[in-house]
Amino acid sequence: MAEEIEKWLTGSNEALNVNLVRSTSKSGDLLRVFAKPFHPTFTYPIFGEEETIFGYRNLELNLDFRANDLRPSLDIQYEEKWKPLGGTKAMDLKEMLKDYLPEYVFDGTNTSAELIGSNANAGSWKPPGKLLNSYSLHDKQFEIWCASLADPAAKEIFRRMQIFIPFYIEGGTCQNLDDQDWTMERWTLFLVYEVTPLKKLPGISPYTIVGFSTSYRLWIFPTLEILRATGSISEASNGDSISYTPPQLAKDPETFRYAEPYNPLSAPSRERISQFVILPPYQSQSHGAHLYNTMFALFISTPNIYEITVEDPNEAFDDMRDYCDMLYLRTLPAFASLSLPTVLPASTLVKDANIPTDLILGPDETLTALRHAAKISPRQFARLVEMHLLSTIPPLHRSTVRITRKEKSGHENDRRYYFWRLALKERLYRHNADQLAQMEQSERVEKVEETAKGVEADYARLLEGVEKRAKWAKVQEANGSAVRGGKRKKRVIADDDDDDGDVLGSAQEVVAAKRPKVTG
Repeated sequence: MAEEIEKWLTGSNEALNVNLVRSTSKSGDLLRVFAKPFHPTFTYPIFGEEETIFGYRNLELNLDFRANDLRPSLDIQYEEKWKPLGGTKAMDLKEMLKDYLPEYVFDGTNTSAELIGSNANAGSWKPPGKLLNSYSLHDKQFEIWCASLADPAAKEIFRRMQIFIPFYIEGGTCQNLDDQDWTMERWTLFLVYEVTPLKKLPGISPYTIVGFSTSYRLWIFPTLEILRATGSISEASNGDSISYTPPQLAKDPETFRYAEPYNPLSAPSRERISQFVILPPYQSQSHGAHLYNTMFALFISTPNIYEITVEDPNEAFDDMRDYCDMLYLRTLPAFASLSLPTVLPASTLVKDANIPTDLILGPDETLTALRHAAKISPRQFARLVEMHLLSTIPPLHRSTVRITRKEKSGHENDRRYYFWRLALKERLYRHNADQLAQMEQSERVEKVEETAKGVEADYARLLEGVEKRAKWAKVQEANGSAVRGGKRKKRVIADDDDDDGDVLGSAQEVVAAKRPKVTG
């Protein structure tokens, strides 16, 4: 019996074929963008943890999307279907997919060509919203657009493509698109398209979806630090007086009426990158970095955005984010000039003294101003500072064997390395204080040391990637293929003043994963 049932089982990832198709304006014929379909990475949210479909032989689920506006169609084919036996029935595939695709997909009265075929306006179609960036890559042209999800056209495209979220983001879930308009206004959809010259495709839309991302704007309590960082307050030159005027608030002290309807999106906020997907045919080609940098350029130029965060990034996305953030920060003179000391006052290194991180990493005022200008979250910024300072130490001198004399080591780079490790371990201790408090003193020291080694090794790996990408960018620029309009807008920092990753997942960075976990 088990062998018989086995014949009716199909792996859902392999059975589900995803195609991007173009529709002609006359015949309604469908033209596949790629010769072969691509497949989901995950289907367990739809078909269960085993990612197996029961009840069909030689099953194929062909899920076609119109390449420009993502209008979908579903064609289910199989040789034979299991006949009900007692309470055992074949899986109802349409029922399992109904929450992930528009209702008209399951109508059953139209063919794929009828659903997504003829489109008289295909040649003149444009993505919703505004064009943020265009770039060339491998002799092909690409564009990045953005629109609010309050825009009906953007919302409809996102509704059609939402199935890509559970397909390619581990633990990813579709969001409710029927929320109130004010909630939808907080969501921004970013779309990456390949643009094929029209002369090559007469009467057909030149746009083919490459990937997408979403971000959500979160209101943040306006502390004095946040108001200063977002330019929401004015201060007297002597620092004695501070005034705060909420955006669009009328100056009439009696009525306090708004001059215009108040827009909460203009208040101090955090911008959270939520979903982020580059489709498989376009992965590992740096499109993820182009999209991330373009989004960051928009956020960093928006004054009331205080900080940019990411929701549950996986390790690959974290790597891409580190590469992009580091390359950007190194364009800021105040960051690029950060350096490690060669000596520290003896009083700061006595046994019971606090680790002088401000003397090792740089003055708190300078680092805070840099973090606010770059709008990078505190932990991410701390890692990037540590990573950059490690890069200033020659690899030969990154050895604990050379620092047995600690601050009295003979070579200045050995002393720099010793001080760098002190600052790193101080941050790791504070970051993992609750877990470390449960350990004995000896185990605590061992755990922090173990984690520090792991973080340093990971930094070295990431720095190699940063250097490779910096060289690649120079080659691209020399070849005339540099990003157009995609660089982040720099802000001037006063001296006295936080390609991988094509899919955003849910795994968190964990270093030294023994119980209890101590993370970097």
